[in-house]
Amino acid sequence: MRGFPPIQIFLLALTFIVLAIPLSHLTGTVSHAKAAPVKIEESPSVKSLLRLRYAHKPVTLSLKIADKEVITDIGASPIELQTTLPAPEDGVDVFLSATWAEGTPDTSITLELEPDGLASRSETRWSANGNLDEVITFEWK
Repeated sequence: MRGFPPIQIFLLALTFIVLAIPLSHLTGTVSHAKAAPVKIEESPSVKSLLRLRYAHKPVTLSLKIADKEVITDIGASPIELQTTLPAPEDGVDVFLSATWAEGTPDTSITLELEPDGLASRSETRWSANGNLDEVITFEWK
């Protein structure tokens, strides 16, 4: 015995509709809650003494910490100044660039950082052919 096809299609459609209503309520609800504002925490900065020593006075000198030019003029060695270091616990990248007059032998530059409450760190770099372009990373752990 075979069923009547229009009634079978009607019952199948009715079953899908009955199941679709609760399913649409479970998956179709959209929350209109506002997202919480993102808090941007400023990284803690620490005052520090920066000391730069060199044997031969460079013609040009650039020292940047966190994209901020720290040394504005070239003075007699050593150059000492107060600066702030951004989050020294994560490490500090110092961009050091210098050039010397032609005929100056390869020379060294020593950079020393003494942050408040942390140990002093010192790094020395040597020039090559009158140029120096270095990224020096200081870490305190």
